[in-house]
Amino acid sequence: MEQCEAFPTYPRTYDLVHAAGLLSLEFARQRRCAMLDVFIEIDRILRPEGWIIIRDTVPLIESARALTKRLKWDARVVEIESDSDQRLLICQKPFFKKQAN
Repeated sequence: MEQCEAFPTYPRTYDLVHAAGLLSLEFARQRRCAMLDVFIEIDRILRPEGWIIIRDTVPLIESARALTKRLKWDARVVEIESDSDQRLLICQKPFFKKQAN
């Protein structure tokens, strides 16, 4: 089984990451990476206060939204069309990670 590989770029390189269908593509076939690993890699390459926009199916977006809480990102889900099974997950990586109380 192949291991997850880091994206070939420096940390904190991007202000915006946009992914349409990435989760479906990665998780429809044999999984190479856990969803958390994908999000940790996005967190590594995204600058503080950078944005990520993911378009995918409702179940995958809801799973991804749960992970954003673990990364302490601000996130919201946006309905694209009322009869669509697609949603947008829009997140912003905070400048400082919020401390747990």
